[in-house]
Amino acid sequence: MRFNSRIVGSLIALALALTLATATATGAADSAGRAYSLTGSWTVKIKGGRGTPALPRWYGSMVTFTPGGGLIATITDPNIKTGHGSWTQVGSRSFRVTILLWQFDSSGHFLSTLKARATLRVGLSRRTFTSDDYRFSFSDPNGKPTGLAGVGSAFGRRIPVER
Repeated sequence: MRFNSRIVGSLIALALALTLATATATGAADSAGRAYSLTGSWTVKIKGGRGTPALPRWYGSMVTFTPGGGLIATITDPNIKTGHGSWTQVGSRSFRVTILLWQFDSSGHFLSTLKARATLRVGLSRRTFTSDDYRFSFSDPNGKPTGLAGVGSAFGRRIPVER
């Protein structure tokens, strides 16, 4: 099958334009005039506060924020499964997020739903974010609050594209 060289050239140009647009939106290319965004993937550390159990040094998560306001997170806790949530911009560098994660016991029985909420503030470099209002709570399998809840702070670092 032969392709028209103009069509192939147009497709290549379109692919390059989409790649550049994606790189700009995800923070791979820095630009002073670019808006602040969460879009992309981040490593996140939580520092506990009132109600938060002691967390080991290795405890953390990886979170990917999608352009449409969705998020997916994986936590280093073997009993808490991948979480899903939403985010929205509430200021020039501020974003509100909510995520739900399911907790299971070691034999695989569903125990509870963890809901975490925070307002994240992206740093001037666009490579980090912080939050001093991280809040979480657990609900039983029927959706009833268990009473286990706490607060803390969060710090995120964008996962860079390496050369």
